Amino acid sequence: MAKKKKKAIRLQCTECKKVNYFTNKTKNIEGKMEFSKFCNDCRKHVMHKEMKK
Repeated sequence: MAKKKKKAIRLQCTECKKVNYFTNKTKNIEGKMEFSKFCNDCRKHVMHKEMKK
């Protein structure tokens, strides 16, 4: 049997609005994902949120 693919999402910086990270999202997670990650353009740790498709 073929495996089901996980839902791939993009994470966007909240300050400069650049897409810096990609990750997978499983079915059981509801709502938008948020992470504090390093942004190379801002040169600091900022919140990265899941963006729309």
